[in-house]
Amino acid sequence: MITVLFDIDGTILNCNNASRASLIQATKEVFGTIGRMERVDFQGKTDPVILKESLEIMGFSRTEIDEKSDLLKQHYFAHLSQNIRKYEVILFPGIIEILEALTSRENVVLGLLTGNFYESARIKLESHGLNRFFEFGAFGDDAPVRNMLPAIARQRISEIYSIDIDFSNTFIIGDTVYDIRCARYAGAVSVAVGTGWGNMETLLNEKPDHFFEDLGDTGRFLKLLDI
Repeated sequence: MITVLFDIDGTILNCNNASRASLIQATKEVFGTIGRMERVDFQGKTDPVILKESLEIMGFSRTEIDEKSDLLKQHYFAHLSQNIRKYEVILFPGIIEILEALTSRENVVLGLLTGNFYESARIKLESHGLNRFFEFGAFGDDAPVRNMLPAIARQRISEIYSIDIDFSNTFIIGDTVYDIRCARYAGAVSVAVGTGWGNMETLLNEKPDHFFEDLGDTGRFLKLLDI
């Protein structure tokens, strides 16, 4: 058995700033300021980390941010549900074919590993009808630090499927150096893709186990997973 865990933004799709715009709107409404959010690099960071980096400089403590987290999510998800229809959401090459192939294999457990909150992940994926492929995942709600998410995903697999899949048989697919470092931290196999906002040289300097410019060559990707 193997586990395949996908990041969303920059890996599966590009929602063309619908998420950033929605989070900025929600943060302004709930906290009265966006702090330095317009200057924060969202790439590879969990939503809680983005909020922390944006607001702590304005004097908000982590406790104050956490206390308003549920309200912030309500506003954010409401805006994202609207904005996702206004912005052109681009699905990257090969994604549908790969997800269909993986879900048809009995030896593959397919999930998400993303810094998105659970509900924002669902909203983004629903723009192309992709939620049907993912029975579980590890999300920004689960832990503020991406490196903690593989262990959470492994625990969920144990709870849902009653199996334990070693990290050596776990593939983490992502478009940032944080995805690569997350896989390395867990002892998983890192698969970097060049469809995000980072440049190829930066990703390759991080020494991922495998690199794809995009996942359009589905045969090569599936061969990598030995299925």
